Amino acid sequence: MRIIKNLKAAARFAAAALILTTLAPVHAASVYKPEDTKGAISTYELLGVKLGMSEADAIAAIKRRFPSGSKDSNDRPINLQQSDYVLTSPATRARVKAGIRFDLHPETKSNFDFVKIFVHEGRVWAIWRDDSSGRYEYQKMVSDIQAKYAGAAEIKSAFMIVNGGTIAPQQGDPAIHGAELFEGQCLDFPFVRKGDNDSIRLDPACKKAFGVSYQPQHKNGVKILASGFGQLVDLDAGRAFMRYMSSGTGNINGEKPKTSDAKL
Repeated sequence: MRIIKNLKAAARFAAAALILTTLAPVHAASVYKPEDTKGAISTYELLGVKLGMSEADAIAAIKRRFPSGSKDSNDRPINLQQSDYVLTSPATRARVKAGIRFDLHPETKSNFDFVKIFVHEGRVWAIWRDDSSGRYEYQKMVSDIQAKYAGAAEIKSAFMIVNGGTIAPQQGDPAIHGAELFEGQCLDFPFVRKGDNDSIRLDPACKKAFGVSYQPQHKNGVKILASGFGQLVDLDAGRAFMRYMSSGTGNINGEKPKTSDAKL
């Protein structure tokens, strides 16, 4: 009897193990982002800026993309303003130059509508664009993204209805609202705005990250893409920058460590 009970227990254990083995790949596929197996990310650029580009060349590319007198998609004049992009070392609390920031509408004094170029040892390791003022014709924008970033996976959701400033989900009306591609086991995009500050997540299993994402809307019966972002990031180089920043050698102008600055 004991042998029979043990055999039954073993059978139950084997069945459970088989179920877990069967479910594991499905779970992993739902967590990790689509992976680049053909090296497509190495050919991508955002606003003319590529990973590994020199800081001077990246600045020149942004100025070419937004020349004097240019306007955004809402016909609003762009007043490009360049400044040092500065972060606070989590170890020393010192202010450290992380790259260059361009504000497209500096008169608003907000953490919107910017281009941030991250630089380490003179080379670009990330470019991040926030485009909260963007309003683009849906089909043309989708076609442009698909053509420019061949090989990137489509990001899909549904259109939203915008009525009098109120946004509500529109079910049953599928939309493509961007594209994404990653190297390594990446969980999400590295950069997120947190009010006036930024949050930076450099997942250790992720090597490179790319994504462009906008909000699909029905507005006055017209399909548009509004308020989006783009990111192109070398996370390996980013981790090297973070080690440099935490070492205390990256202080700006000999500035002493502070005790109350915004977190990364």
